[in-house]
Amino acid sequence: MKLQQLNRDRELSGALRRLDPPSPTPAQMSALARRIVAGAGPALAARRRDANRWWEYAAMWAGMLLPLGFATALVAAACITWISVAPRRSPSPSPERVALLRAVARGDAPRELVDLALGGTTDAHGASSAGGGR
Repeated sequence: MKLQQLNRDRELSGALRRLDPPSPTPAQMSALARRIVAGAGPALAARRRDANRWWEYAAMWAGMLLPLGFATALVAAACITWISVAPRRSPSPSPERVALLRAVARGDAPRELVDLALGGTTDAHGASSAGGGR
């Protein structure tokens, strides 16, 4: 670092110190706190006087919330009625599955067919496994 830069830094730091006010004393801070409290006192007192209780707040909203709740109940009732009246469709089984189940129900189906209908697999020796793993 050059001597000229050091002098410039000293001059700059001196100028900044002159512009920066000294730290406030505790007496100055307490005076500031008193002024803030004195200025805010009337506004805070007015807010305390006009403070609504929780039931007053709910009463202000009742004009809008009661019709909204009633409309919501009507929509819910309409949805429940629509769901309960709508016809239920059961999936129609495929013709192959119907033929397979009829053969199993008659009792004249081979063991492999019964295992296949129940979801198991058979190996080459006729032993069945109910796990259905292929």
